[in-house]
Amino acid sequence: MAEKIRIDVLTLDSVQCAACGYMMESIAALPDEVQEMIEYSEWSIKTKEGVGKFMELKGKVLPSICIEGDLVFESIIPQYEELIDAMKKRAPASLVESLALLRDRGFDFDRLQENLEKAGSGLKTKIG
Repeated sequence: MAEKIRIDVLTLDSVQCAACGYMMESIAALPDEVQEMIEYSEWSIKTKEGVGKFMELKGKVLPSICIEGDLVFESIIPQYEELIDAMKKRAPASLVESLALLRDRGFDFDRLQENLEKAGSGLKTKIG
């Protein structure tokens, strides 16, 4: 399996919390070429697993993006270039050059609903 950059998004609930939804979409709206280099999950503190991940990653505020276990964006929804730069700093060496070439590509916000479905927004936050 190819090396991937691990991204964890700590949320309250990406369906009911607008900021959390925007944070999830900032990852889901990355171009397909970047999507192939990452693996990401939403961790809602409404679930036992989400609380555990929040504590493991030493989260302080919601929503937050962690890249390779580092809290990088806490309550700040990153611009595309900021997100790519943060990924480059933590990426396996084999992915750094490819990320650099994609830095000027930009988010794909034209497919909002598709992006949120792809991100699995809310799938792990429903109880009952």
